[in-house]
Amino acid sequence: MAKLIGNLRITAIPASEGVKAHFEVVFVPYAGRHNTKPVKAHTYDELVSLLSDLRFGEDEATRWAGKARSQGIVLIDSFERADTLLREKGLVA
Repeated sequence: MAKLIGNLRITAIPASEGVKAHFEVVFVPYAGRHNTKPVKAHTYDELVSLLSDLRFGEDEATRWAGKARSQGIVLIDSFERADTLLREKGLVA
């Protein structure tokens, strides 16, 4: 089981014509060529759930989701997880 290290970027996308407001979560690896893709969380609660599934504690997941909601974009640096977990959650293809 290989571990991947990189940044996790959470962006709050405001509502616009034909698009509902949502959060976009992207894994940006430090090194290597990985096919990464954004994962959408349609609500704040879905974002907290996704972060919890990525092995953040409940308090930490709530804190990061709150920052993303208030600041618009959050970068979590030195994010290290198993590649199988990231594939399971759709962050790495």
